[in-house]
Amino acid sequence: MAENSCKAQKTRITEKQQRSRLRRIYFLLLTAVLFAAGAQAGLLFHVEERLAGMANAAAVNNNASAGEEDIRETLASGGDKKETKTMVYAAGEPVGIYIKTEGVLVLGTQEVKTENNRSCSPAEHKLESGDYILAVNGEAVTSKPQLISYLQKNEDKEAVLTIERNGEKQKIKIQPAYSEEDDCYQIGAWIRNDTQGIGTVTYITEDGNFAALGHGISDCDLGVQMDISGGSVYQTDITSITKGKAKDPGEVIGTIDYVPEKYLGNIRINTACGIFGVMENQQQTFQNGPLMEVADASSIKTGKAFIRSSISGENRDYTIEIEKISLGRKDAQKALRIKITDPDLIALTGGIIQGLSGSPVIQNGKLIGAVTHVFVDDPTRGYGICAETMVEEAGER
Repeated sequence: MAENSCKAQKTRITEKQQRSRLRRIYFLLLTAVLFAAGAQAGLLFHVEERLAGMANAAAVNNNASAGEEDIRETLASGGDKKETKTMVYAAGEPVGIYIKTEGVLVLGTQEVKTENNRSCSPAEHKLESGDYILAVNGEAVTSKPQLISYLQKNEDKEAVLTIERNGEKQKIKIQPAYSEEDDCYQIGAWIRNDTQGIGTVTYITEDGNFAALGHGISDCDLGVQMDISGGSVYQTDITSITKGKAKDPGEVIGTIDYVPEKYLGNIRINTACGIFGVMENQQQTFQNGPLMEVADASSIKTGKAFIRSSISGENRDYTIEIEKISLGRKDAQKALRIKITDPDLIALTGGIIQGLSGSPVIQNGKLIGAVTHVFVDDPTRGYGICAETMVEEAGER
């Protein structure tokens, strides 16, 4: 019995050992399978990673290529910040100027002498200096004779006037009075509907656009900038020059014949920075010297410069000094403070005189500005506007 029991026990031990070996074998096989699967997964992961990296690299290269192409295009076009240079002819030629107002300008009111030596002032407290009368009873007014004609037609009935005041249109009612002295109906207002004078053309473009004066045309009595419906420039003949003195500004005196043969071009706009229009005839007269670049205001320097003028009958450049540059001023017409230093010009004019407004100012071969004002106490000194400002106002830049 004992022997049999030992054999049975031995048999059970052997079976147990076999099962343990089988478990180890299964474990090793399972480990090998898992290891193989893990290796395969790692390979797939690395392959995907490499593919993603290649895609990203391609995208970067594409973006870099696109960027290089954009840069090449920007360089080819001069870049966003680079502006096209404005090229003009610096003129310096005097012209006769004629402008017509929008309606008729009211300078002030006055009394109307009526019957029995009486007087009244129909426009008092109704019209103001600087108003423009645009229409009477709905009929447009373009000249002083036309306004008078409408008032005679209206007689002593209450008239409805369309006026412009400070840029706004409104209607007012005025009852005209019959003037025994002038034998007509009147409203008691001083009016003006056109003006003329001599000024200088600053520049002209290749296609004939021109700028002159460097400041707006204002009414000589009111000092207000005139609203214009149009205007023209004509040839002028300089007959004499009154030299400028302290407290006594000089002037250019000339003749202007408003005839078709003397017509040069039209005035498009009257602004605070000058008058602008198109030269239709004799453009070559104003194309003095080669085309010249309009300088950026920021590049202007104090020191030596020139003004160009034909006031002597010969177009030439006279030396001046830029004493001060004030680009931040509200009145752009006084951005440059200048001093005439050329002895020939001082001998001819005494300095800056009426009629020289608009004379081009040149520095380092570029157009930098135009003469605009004279100092009352010292005619050798005055102000100028930057040419860049005039060009921008004209829409040339």
